[in-house]
Amino acid sequence: MHGVIVPLVTPFNEDYSIDVSALEEHLDYLQKVGVHGIFINATTGEFTSLSKEERKFLAEKGRELVTSAFYLVGATSSNMFEVVELTKHAQDIGADYVVIAPPYYCPLNEEALFKHYSTVAEKTDIPIILYNIPVCANSLSVPLVKRLALEYPSIAGIKATIDSVNYIRDVILDVKEERKDFAVFTGLDQHLLNTLILGGDGGVMACANFAPELHLRLYKAFNEKRFEEAFEYSRKLAKISKVYDLASSFGSAIKLAMKARGFSIKPVLRPPYVMDGREVEEKIKALLAEVLGSHQ
Repeated sequence: MHGVIVPLVTPFNEDYSIDVSALEEHLDYLQKVGVHGIFINATTGEFTSLSKEERKFLAEKGRELVTSAFYLVGATSSNMFEVVELTKHAQDIGADYVVIAPPYYCPLNEEALFKHYSTVAEKTDIPIILYNIPVCANSLSVPLVKRLALEYPSIAGIKATIDSVNYIRDVILDVKEERKDFAVFTGLDQHLLNTLILGGDGGVMACANFAPELHLRLYKAFNEKRFEEAFEYSRKLAKISKVYDLASSFGSAIKLAMKARGFSIKPVLRPPYVMDGREVEEKIKALLAEVLGSHQ
């Protein structure tokens, strides 16, 4: 797996039910523009506000609709037995990968985190992508990532949503150097280029829901050694990633940006998240107009 992976928003109707038609439309759009992978039940997809049954429904629906990209399913929970259940379900429906963040709410030491992931790896066969997002969950140290990667072949890579070039550097130098097939992805749009320069494999980035052309052009230009063009699109991604600073949550930022660009996905978040108001929406519109110009 490589390239531009989209952590998918979950579209909702005004009554908070899942908007299946909008989901179908968005998945069709992302595949037509050529993203390399689609990740359902992600942080951006508000997985903590979904029931286990809804997460399975979305995983199944996504598997039905994603036909031309890598297909990843989130299986994060603070309940290890639920992680195993969701991972087995993803395996049974034919997902390509599961993505598992560490347990949240309860602080855990390295041995507990190792046990959490090793148990899932021993009870399932599907490739696992570790997901380090320390602002939301227990953090995965580089030595722990290395231990898991070297002991379990099914632990296939990592998504690092961490604002640190050094963390990505260390995973690449300490883990990928010893296990060449271990995939390293940034979770932040503004870190895509430096991740590629360091030897990483791509990114799993939420702004690709509404502006995937920027990520795809950067990735293509870099691989074709058109570095001036890659720099240009990296600067655009750096600017557009400020959308997160304008809103109260990832979900609000992305759904307001999607509204501004004319997507049919409604600006609805499930409680306890709330959509930001008109003032934030106008700031996001202005940011997109500045970065995307006539493409807006």
